[in-house]
Amino acid sequence: MIQDNASFTFLHRIEEVELNIEDGRWQSALALALTLPDICGGIAFPEIVKRYRDGRAVLDRNQRPTRDVGNQYIRWFDTYAAPFFKVSAQDISPYICGERCWQLRCEYLHQNKGFANTEDNTSIRFHLGVNCGTSVCQLDRIGSDNSLMDIRIDIEQFCRRMCQAVRAYYEAVHTEKDFNLYNTPVLDFIKASQDEQSNATIVIMCSNSAYGNGLKLALQRLSKNILVFETPQAARKKLGKKKHMLWVVTEALTKQPDQPWRADKRTPVILLSNQLESEITIEKNAGKLIILPMPVLPGSLRNAVKAYLLLKEEAYGIR
Repeated sequence: MIQDNASFTFLHRIEEVELNIEDGRWQSALALALTLPDICGGIAFPEIVKRYRDGRAVLDRNQRPTRDVGNQYIRWFDTYAAPFFKVSAQDISPYICGERCWQLRCEYLHQNKGFANTEDNTSIRFHLGVNCGTSVCQLDRIGSDNSLMDIRIDIEQFCRRMCQAVRAYYEAVHTEKDFNLYNTPVLDFIKASQDEQSNATIVIMCSNSAYGNGLKLALQRLSKNILVFETPQAARKKLGKKKHMLWVVTEALTKQPDQPWRADKRTPVILLSNQLESEITIEKNAGKLIILPMPVLPGSLRNAVKAYLLLKEEAYGIR
């Protein structure tokens, strides 16, 4: 089976976040959105790696420097995403920084929690909200000196702003950075099986060109080489001594002279006919003739062809 060309790309992940937003799937949208700086941080700051106290890089089992994911994440957010997370464009600082976003990412993805906000010296406490309509649902100052602030972040707006930030980063650097390294190959088994075509030649004999081309269309996913002829003479002239794997013949052609499929004892025939099997005079070795009623069902024809292709390919090692 040939692997299909489908894969989950960086842009697909952004689109998935946006689709989840449209569907109101806040948990899925937030989870995927929080992973986007993971990818961007590794692309933007590959030099940020884990180090021992003496400065030596920590190596993985393949003897390559180990990513310092947290610091890459925080650095990327503060460098590239921060402008998208301001309450207003005039603000000097965003309402959430890279360190807090990293905290949310770790607690939400690994523990199904939001911000812990348990530090004694915390002056800002973050919370998540939905259906707020603004990027920050509410800013509540607590205490007579306004020393403590509760910030409730709208999940929809957070995810939309993250998508805007990573799209802007992608547009700015995708010509110099290889985002394809961060694709996830995916095999679509249905599509791959449909696209797995044989190299075997199938010859269709049909005096009605429109019907013959319709038969070809029904079989085009099974073979790359399908030939359609309206007369035995045309088939003889074109084929010559070329080997092919299968004849598909309509009943009308059985009444014409010089029928090449009759003399060919080796190549199987699928005959499309309304005659009784006892009345068929095409002589074939056992297993070399299948009769299907007309008008033939495309599924029945494909199944009959598949049976012969598999048998032939196994016998001759053709793939």
